Amino acid sequence: MTLKRRIFISNILMIVLPVLLFWALMVGISGTVLVINEVSFGSSVAEKIEFLENWHSSGTGIVFTGITMGIVIILTLTVNQFLTRNIINRVMKPLDTLICGARQFSKNNLGFRIDYGAYDEFRPVCDTFNEMAMRLEKNENSRKELIAGISHDLRTPLISIKMSVDGIKSGVAATVSQREKYLDIIENKTRDIEHIIEQLFLFSKLDIDDFKVEKQIVNCGAMIEDYIAELSDEYERRGLTLAVQELPEDIHISIDPLLFHRVIINIFENAVKYKTAKKGEIRLEAAQKGGMAEITFTDNGPGVMPESLEKLFDVFYRADPSRNNAARPGERTGSGLGLAISAKIIAKMGGSIRAELPEAGGLAIVIYLPLANPLPLVESNLRFADEHNGK
Repeated sequence: MTLKRRIFISNILMIVLPVLLFWALMVGISGTVLVINEVSFGSSVAEKIEFLENWHSSGTGIVFTGITMGIVIILTLTVNQFLTRNIINRVMKPLDTLICGARQFSKNNLGFRIDYGAYDEFRPVCDTFNEMAMRLEKNENSRKELIAGISHDLRTPLISIKMSVDGIKSGVAATVSQREKYLDIIENKTRDIEHIIEQLFLFSKLDIDDFKVEKQIVNCGAMIEDYIAELSDEYERRGLTLAVQELPEDIHISIDPLLFHRVIINIFENAVKYKTAKKGEIRLEAAQKGGMAEITFTDNGPGVMPESLEKLFDVFYRADPSRNNAARPGERTGSGLGLAISAKIIAKMGGSIRAELPEAGGLAIVIYLPLANPLPLVESNLRFADEHNGK
């Protein structure tokens, strides 16, 4: 029973019970007096009524009436106290439970959950408390994974830089070519560290919603072709072939081109990083699905376990044996920040992103973005130009 209904019933009882008690006592007392009078003297109905009227107006009747009212008041106060205490207990018990939960949070016990079985007004509060606790625990775990991931990814290039510097200082790099080799290592690893820091900075800006999205309506197929023309040579040198399967010409989407370019780079980098063949490949295709544009990137690298698909876009989720001993032979070992950043960017542009396991193997990243009609934009621009020119 809800607390609101309990209070309503209590208020009704506080009004009705005194009236019923007073009526019952007065009827009982009057009946008792009539019985005594009838046993003692006998009387007709008219005489009984006359007797009761005289008795009630007499001193004895007034005393009995006063006693009756006193009993009714005492019983009413007792009942009211019982009902009030019951309501207070119904309120204080869940409040104490919530206070206990808050104290557990203050002790950094984010795994604590409230077990509340009643179905009243406090049930949604306790359920919301548990949902908040679950989100806080997830965010805390993500924060720990982020710190561990960054530490792990920064340590490797830093070790290479340190070893190269030690090699130069100790005279191991005795020739010019050896020194240049060590300097190239330092330059490349410094570039890796710079990339990690840039990724972390972008993720932080996106996470605190301090990143401006400047949307434009673009032709999806033409945009992807431009990206392929720009990036194919670079990735071909790195062992990844960019192949286009199908790109319709009439699909328009509203996106931030610079941010979407970052998404594509992240997906390509993920494919390069985890390719197992000497020559990897990633295929791009686009299609219209209802009111959405579906853009699919399918590589021929190792896949992931089905239960890992949804986790690929978490911050620094990895199936890396050095992290959690969850990797299997031939399995992709993680996503770092790249896919997590891609997911946030796509979400900010009103779309969604997910991973799939193609039947032929590899991994497919599928992006959904809302379709946009370019005609209203053109008409709007013409109308603005006319108004600006005074037409």
